[in-house]
Amino acid sequence: MTYRFSPDGITFLALASVSVAIYFTWRTVYNVYFHPLREFPGPILAKMTRLPLIRSHFQGKMYRYVIDLHEQYGSIVRIAPDELAITEPEAWKDIYQAKPQLPKDPLSFTPPLNGADTLFTAQGATHQRMRRTLANAFSDKSLRQQNPIVQHYADLFMERIEREVQKSTTLDITKLYGFLSLDIIGDLSIGKSFHGLEDENEHSWLDAFWMGVTFGSLRTSLARFHPLELIFGFLFLRLTRKQRAKNWKYVTDSITERLQQGSLDGERWDFLTPVIGNVNESKEKGITRGELNGNTLAMIIAGCEVSTVALSATTYFLLQNPNTFDRLAEEVRSSFQKEGEIDVSSTLELPYLNAVINEGLRMHHPTPSPLPRVVPPEGLAIAGKWIPGGAIIGICPQAIQTDKTQFNDPHGFNPERWLEETHNYFDERFRHDNLEASKPFSVGPRNCIGSKLYLGEARVTFARLIFNYDMQIFDKSDSEWTDQKAFLIFKPTPLQVKLMPRGVQN
Repeated sequence: MTYRFSPDGITFLALASVSVAIYFTWRTVYNVYFHPLREFPGPILAKMTRLPLIRSHFQGKMYRYVIDLHEQYGSIVRIAPDELAITEPEAWKDIYQAKPQLPKDPLSFTPPLNGADTLFTAQGATHQRMRRTLANAFSDKSLRQQNPIVQHYADLFMERIEREVQKSTTLDITKLYGFLSLDIIGDLSIGKSFHGLEDENEHSWLDAFWMGVTFGSLRTSLARFHPLELIFGFLFLRLTRKQRAKNWKYVTDSITERLQQGSLDGERWDFLTPVIGNVNESKEKGITRGELNGNTLAMIIAGCEVSTVALSATTYFLLQNPNTFDRLAEEVRSSFQKEGEIDVSSTLELPYLNAVINEGLRMHHPTPSPLPRVVPPEGLAIAGKWIPGGAIIGICPQAIQTDKTQFNDPHGFNPERWLEETHNYFDERFRHDNLEASKPFSVGPRNCIGSKLYLGEARVTFARLIFNYDMQIFDKSDSEWTDQKAFLIFKPTPLQVKLMPRGVQN
């Protein structure tokens, strides 16, 4: 049988093709010459289409793309037809602490798989209700009460380090940081450890979490190209269905077991202690069970991945600067007579340790790409610049925190910039640094709810490591270690370090 196109069919295809060409031509001309954002600087291709931004997203280098544009075009740049990025410090307040709140770009996150919102996806009153319910689990008081759990896993971490050092003085510290972070956040979130530190084998949860984060990031980059994001999402969900179902069942079953135990107030204090009694389905107060399930899994993923990246990056910078390591070792070893004195509270009083942690977060922000918000229809002044309504705007943390107009020697690891003037190591070179430009946990009602937990974990981890060991980077020539891919979060990268018990000659 022979198939032939009819003249009418050919005419229809020709008309359709011409119509599509006319539409895209008109849209391109509009974006460049008539769009409300036409006056903002940026490359011509970014003004025409989102494709350059999407390309950088799939390469895992969106943050690098935005940084390059800032360096070329200045503190505010058009990175897509409808989107701006800004590196003015005042924008932190104007964007993320605006009243009323600027909503997150609804196309910047994937919808929850179980249909219940989390702190990462909820907007408006729903977000406020969840945040109020969960906030008590992350207060200063809660962190002090969670100290025994953190200390327990710090003990296991040091025991694992000792076992590894007996086998070889060179080890992948990133992997062990991942196990530590996962075990801590697991016990605090669901009342169970994932046993990463105790087991000798690789842990599948870490790979599964990274795959999920990568998928979510890539899917959102396609959100304005419907139905591509649906096709991409469908393929991923099919490929990971069994693993996701297994992980979801483990988390939800563990939450059920923990809820059945009650608050355990006086015995242990975890994230669920202040939440128990506030789980209900009314959606008027408290949190629904579905929301609790989703938030718990989201916090486990974020808490594990972000902490792992931040700890390993800070270690890398610290060991690339031996003089800085020596200063930190001097502070830690002169402040404690024995390791048992090191905990979440006692390390608060170590200014150089805290400066090292702050500088690590400044140099290598775990979530480096822009945090997009939608400008209200009436428009808004941001950092003294009028932004038209409907525009998307955000700060790229990695860009503003390494901006030479805000920091002297912005790409140098200098904890001294965070010290008070009265400190022995205060450095005059950094007197005029604008430290307010660095907001590693963001600001406002959507800031990182787990910031205090990370800082406490980091203080204890670094203090105990350095109290016991001298450390060196294994390959000092590996200057490209920080040139990592980021899909929402930097990809945890192996870091080989050499550990020697303190006082032992190399």
